[in-house]
Amino acid sequence: MISLLKRNSSYLILLSVASAIAFGILTPTFFESITFLGDLFINLLKLFALPLICSALIAALGGMSGNMAALKSLSTRAIGYMLFSEVAAVTIALVLFNMLKPGAGANPELILNGEAPAIEQHSFGFSQFILSIFPDNIFHALTNFDLLPVVIFSIMFGLGLAATRDAAKPMIQLAISIREAATKCLQGVMLLAPIGIFALVGQGVSQSHQSGALEANFMALFSFVAVLFLGLFLHALWQLVAVAVVSKQPIGHILRQSLPVFSTAFGTSSSLATLPVAMQAADNLQSNPFATKFMLPLCASINVGGMMMYEMAAALFFTQMLGLDLSLSQQILLAIACILGGMAEGGIPETSMVSLVVVFRIVHIPLSAISILLPLDRVIDRVRTMCNIFGNMCGVILVSHSMKEESLPATNQV
Repeated sequence: MISLLKRNSSYLILLSVASAIAFGILTPTFFESITFLGDLFINLLKLFALPLICSALIAALGGMSGNMAALKSLSTRAIGYMLFSEVAAVTIALVLFNMLKPGAGANPELILNGEAPAIEQHSFGFSQFILSIFPDNIFHALTNFDLLPVVIFSIMFGLGLAATRDAAKPMIQLAISIREAATKCLQGVMLLAPIGIFALVGQGVSQSHQSGALEANFMALFSFVAVLFLGLFLHALWQLVAVAVVSKQPIGHILRQSLPVFSTAFGTSSSLATLPVAMQAADNLQSNPFATKFMLPLCASINVGGMMMYEMAAALFFTQMLGLDLSLSQQILLAIACILGGMAEGGIPETSMVSLVVVFRIVHIPLSAISILLPLDRVIDRVRTMCNIFGNMCGVILVSHSMKEESLPATNQV
């Protein structure tokens, strides 16, 4: 029964959305009695956010010790490329969504469900931001579900484990086990997604229909997806051009070698599952095998620029929908939060909503907004996974060509 639900989850979610729209228009009062089902789904989602985020970061960063010690130059360049790529991703989202403003004019009732919009983000300044991510009591942050301090703590703890080396191996293995268990639990929660989405979307649609703004809201969602896909295309394009220029290979040849990567990424929706195909394609495109074996697994866990762009885009879209005007400095701080929150995704499919919880909490976007994106998330997730793994593959090629050939072993295993 469970396997049947998993295989047909996409269809069930689409069916629940269609049913929610129909019931929300025809019998809007129906959802007043089942609103708690949507709240239950959000609560379960939040329940496993903390263990998944902490364990994914600690496992990824803590396991870097051997590789970082083996080749400092490669490590420095790899991390430098990842940071540059991630900054480029959120910058593209910031520019496009400020220029085009797809969320402006949409009815906020689609996500508010009768609640008043929060205005606390006016205190979202630099000093408050820094102090909020470095609290004096991490348990206080856990209690209040302030996820960004938890992300920072996990990063610092993971780096501490990396510096500890062999003595930290049991802790790293424990983090890996917790990550896998939390992922399984999250997959179990997603079995309830059709019910939760039905209640959440239906409540929003019924109120939006009663206010007469239903058509405008749907157009805004389609505009969001269109602008996001444009951003992902531009992000992949600059990396493609960079590889063509640096490696002196024709763009057509690069794309032909990348076709198996694109198809596997779209089919599996997982950077980790696409790793073997991406490694082979990177080697075919003149990357150093040692750099390939070192960088791609690391990038798959940390360098998810497509995910970070999605977080930034969603945050800007919903703040525009709510009529919240974030200053440039606040948007830059939000971009930093998206980069840190996106690192927790860890190349695992179907966990984008966990990272969105981190970002939405910062600017006080109602978490019910996640339910609006979930029906579209399957397609979006596959497209951004293609962007992620292609960007990681391009990074390997660029780093390989930026280093002297004799400075890297040709075939050593990492």
